[in-house]
Amino acid sequence: MKTPFFIFIIFTFILNSLLCSTTLEISTSNDKRINKYYYYFNNQTIWIDKNNQIKDIAFDLIEEIKDDKILKPFVNKIFNIKKIENLLEHRDHLEKTKIIELDTLLTKTYDQYMNYLARGFINWKSFIEELEKIEEESEIKAKWSKYEVRKNNIKLLKTSIEKDDINYALKQVNYTFPYANDLEEEITRLEKIKETGGYTITPEILQPLKVGNFYPQIEFIRQRLYESKDIDSLECAKVVKNCQYYFDKKLFKAVINFQKRYGLITDGVIGKNTIDKLNTPIEEKIKVLRVNLERMRWLPRNLGERYILINIPAYKLKLYEEKKVQLKMDVIVGKKKFPTPIFSHKMSEVIVNPYWKIPQTIVKNEIIPKLAKDSKYLAKENIKVFENWDVNSLEFDVSKVDWNMYVNNDLIGTPKEAPMRFIQTPGGSNPLGRVKFLFPNQYSVYLHDTPEKQYFKMREKTLSHGCIRLEKPFELFENILTINKDDIKIVKKLEESDYKLSKKIPIHIVYLTAWVENDKLQFRDDIYNYDKIQSKLLFESTF
Repeated sequence: MKTPFFIFIIFTFILNSLLCSTTLEISTSNDKRINKYYYYFNNQTIWIDKNNQIKDIAFDLIEEIKDDKILKPFVNKIFNIKKIENLLEHRDHLEKTKIIELDTLLTKTYDQYMNYLARGFINWKSFIEELEKIEEESEIKAKWSKYEVRKNNIKLLKTSIEKDDINYALKQVNYTFPYANDLEEEITRLEKIKETGGYTITPEILQPLKVGNFYPQIEFIRQRLYESKDIDSLECAKVVKNCQYYFDKKLFKAVINFQKRYGLITDGVIGKNTIDKLNTPIEEKIKVLRVNLERMRWLPRNLGERYILINIPAYKLKLYEEKKVQLKMDVIVGKKKFPTPIFSHKMSEVIVNPYWKIPQTIVKNEIIPKLAKDSKYLAKENIKVFENWDVNSLEFDVSKVDWNMYVNNDLIGTPKEAPMRFIQTPGGSNPLGRVKFLFPNQYSVYLHDTPEKQYFKMREKTLSHGCIRLEKPFELFENILTINKDDIKIVKKLEESDYKLSKKIPIHIVYLTAWVENDKLQFRDDIYNYDKIQSKLLFESTF
């Protein structure tokens, strides 16, 4: 009697398994990565329940992918969305093999999309190759560091299914950058404007348009600024006859608002640059937004409770604390020939009254040619020449050196033949000014003061050799360090002093040509041509 009963139990268990669950064979996929999912899920379907019903989370995943703000135009070319949707549509009549196929497709799609969220979509190797081409052709050393999120996608999926919320997994790897969600909303807004025909085109002008005058283009400009919310109504100064053509004060303020959003000179005069920005096709704007969102997936997910953010195209530094801006200032960044690298690090040290240890490339290309013409150049600039980078090392007597012999050669950078290190003393014309902020990195860049404050008034601030010059360095100094009267005395005495930070401050140097600030969409010029390179990789080379 025991044996038949035992057989009955086994038979019942097998029958229930067949009725209540769709079991997969481990060899279903040739993809070892996908097989790991099913091994973790005991070789059972992941997206289909025990009653062979498609779980809501499967539909949610597809909708999230279809609505991805970066990939939306070509999402069907990347994922098997149409095939999945076709299987979902006929889900009530699927054979077991098709159910298994659907489940496997969903798993592959989930894994692919999670990896995209964590790493970005642009082929990073291709981008680095583009930068290397630039260096080969133009000797421009453009550098960009990327940060990837590494999570266990399988465990995240398990938790998402338990919570019945696919967004739980997606949010663990997707960008967390402050501007990201706002930029997504702007893409949605611009797409709606595009569907209705796009922005009004402003006619060309023969001369700059100034407030207080009549111009036929004003009617179009007012409409265009209303569409971009730079002016709140289309009403004009009705006390003036033919006011639709009159450049009134209300429109003048709207023009300034627009110019601010594009980083233009805010004079309220409508010139060629302003017209060009007004007439930028909306399709191009949407592309720029998508490229900038892509970049946000290359950033660290945890920026820090207190951190410094420097946006190169905006020439702006912001110090954040508890998600609020505590300090902001203009910055001067690397020339187009010496672009400031894009990366994240941690500030650890501040030096007041720094010596400037002049890079050998600057010595060779700039200082030596000047010395060949003026042997007293070093004395005028308070530059001394030492045996090594230690200011206490042997100092050379340069009064009798024939600098012409060093022009156009590498002797100055060869320690065995010419162990010369040029160091400029604190104060005076020292380009580091009175304070520099260190975050030791592979690119040898840092933040520093500058004696040439007049350059902060320029619209385009690409003037350095890669380091970042600060408009208000001592405000940053006071914000990150507690200083006393003795510290202030040291600053005045021009004595070099080193301050170690008790807690390192994350610093993020980013490249954003579009973002949202104070509910206003901002655009800046693509000063290093990264938009052009990355747009090609994102929108053209991919397919």
